[in-house]
Amino acid sequence: MRAYTVEDAEKVLGVVDAGLVSGLGVAEPGKMCVEAAICYALGLPHGDDPGCVEPAVRAFKIALNDKRWSSKTARAKGLRGLAVAQLGSKGVIDGREFVRRLAEQTIRQIVPIALRAAAQRSPRFAERLEASAIRCEQEGTRDAALNAKAAAAAAAAAYADAAAAAYAAAAYAAAAAADWVLTKIADIALQILRDMGAPGVALWDAVHTS
Repeated sequence: MRAYTVEDAEKVLGVVDAGLVSGLGVAEPGKMCVEAAICYALGLPHGDDPGCVEPAVRAFKIALNDKRWSSKTARAKGLRGLAVAQLGSKGVIDGREFVRRLAEQTIRQIVPIALRAAAQRSPRFAERLEASAIRCEQEGTRDAALNAKAAAAAAAAAYADAAAAAYAAAAYAAAAAADWVLTKIADIALQILRDMGAPGVALWDAVHTS
């Protein structure tokens, strides 16, 4: 596999910064997903597999790209670091370990955000939701996540009528899909790549601080 350079990273950012869309898109800056943007920048055929990204990282990136960002500009801003950091991760990063760490950090850092947002809308269950949030932060385990799920379900069930339930669901979805939350998830993944020694992180550091 080729070694990527700072010039490659700058080309990737040049395409990414034109904006990213949900779905594969077409081979034109501002009209592609993040992986297609990488293919375009590196002179590869249009597609969503640049061939240099660990499959687990690539699958995560595609899923995150396709979330409900507020705009293609917000999507690009949130994913630009990870777009570079993932370069050359194939054959270097252990995909299973990446997924394990991502799950743990999502439980520790993201689930509590959702639980506390729910607590604001359901004061009756605020104490239980806060306790679940703290457990997630401290443990980062599947059991902690299941406990959080049960607490959130109990709070959701407290809405007595369909109109209130629909409003709560919409508000919860909006909070969970906020750009800053999605960006935080991307930042968590980038830190995991850094901790695991992904070669693209050094490229990101070089272009990010230049």
